[in-house]
Amino acid sequence: MFSALGWDPGLAVRDILIDYARVYFQPTIAVEAADAILALERNWHGSLVDNGAVEPTLLAWRELERKAPQLAGNWRWQMCLLRANYDAYVRRRLIREGRLESEANRILADAADPEIAMTAAMQVLNRAVDQPESPEVRARIVDLCERLFRAIGLQTSVPKYHAIGAERGAVLDFVDYPLNNRWWLEDEFKNVRALPSDEEKRRRLREIAMWENPGPGSFYDNPGNLSKSPHVVRADISAASPSSISEPGTMFWWWDQGMSRARLSWQVTMWPIAMVYEGLPADGRYVVQSTGYGQALLRINGERVTPSFDGREIGQKKEFPVDSEFSKGGRLVLTWDRPADEGNLNWRNRSRLAEVWLLKRG
Repeated sequence: MFSALGWDPGLAVRDILIDYARVYFQPTIAVEAADAILALERNWHGSLVDNGAVEPTLLAWRELERKAPQLAGNWRWQMCLLRANYDAYVRRRLIREGRLESEANRILADAADPEIAMTAAMQVLNRAVDQPESPEVRARIVDLCERLFRAIGLQTSVPKYHAIGAERGAVLDFVDYPLNNRWWLEDEFKNVRALPSDEEKRRRLREIAMWENPGPGSFYDNPGNLSKSPHVVRADISAASPSSISEPGTMFWWWDQGMSRARLSWQVTMWPIAMVYEGLPADGRYVVQSTGYGQALLRINGERVTPSFDGREIGQKKEFPVDSEFSKGGRLVLTWDRPADEGNLNWRNRSRLAEVWLLKRG
């Protein structure tokens, strides 16, 4: 694509792809293959859970396989098939594992006996392992990775295909990585069991269960997750040129060789342009809480506020009281100043924002 546009910037992307498919695949399916490649790009637009185009994209590639069986050994073809199958597999798992976590949280929220509740919750979460989603699609992914290794030496795994590192495209090693907080919950349950009383255990389990659902009149956002950040202001990229987009990008934190057991929300962070809450009751009393790392220099309606609690480690919470004057108009706008004293820090040690709550206190 870059080579073709470098030769002639006036070329249409779809026409370039049709020529590509005509040369490397087969002229009779060139148009369909070009559209299927464009469909792979649309798989990555917006929230994956809400992207209903992912399954039709897989069906389109399966239909092309039926029409052109002679391309089964073509490595470029196999790369497209791997993407189509992997995207669909991730989406199916994401939807199912999200439901399993919601079911587990319902059990924890109503825990009478903490031990029974934790055991039952883990049984629900472990269905992802005991009754895996779409095993036939997973098997196809494994097969395509094997074919690509034999064809062009594509190293999609460190132990199996000797990739230089897990972060270097070793997608096969992450095909079963949890897409909910199962690992974090498993570790948290060990901490809960160490608490001295059942009342403290129940309190902690309820806090865990309500983590992303803080109750009526309160709100939760995970800025790094498009599907869980309804109050985040985002740049309109639909009609903008790439050079004009000023939205800060998300940061994907690489811990434990990609096998971190931390909450997923802590592993992908972003400083949003702003967060806006509309239609709040004029007499509502609120606090803002956040997680992340380091500093969070919060402004509410443009005015800098000081935290009453300032946890700075990963997973620790900050809390900012919201003056009643701020919410009188029924609208709150949260923005963050970037810490000015971190310019010389390695990017891994700079402050970050992971989660934001607006909690109603009355």
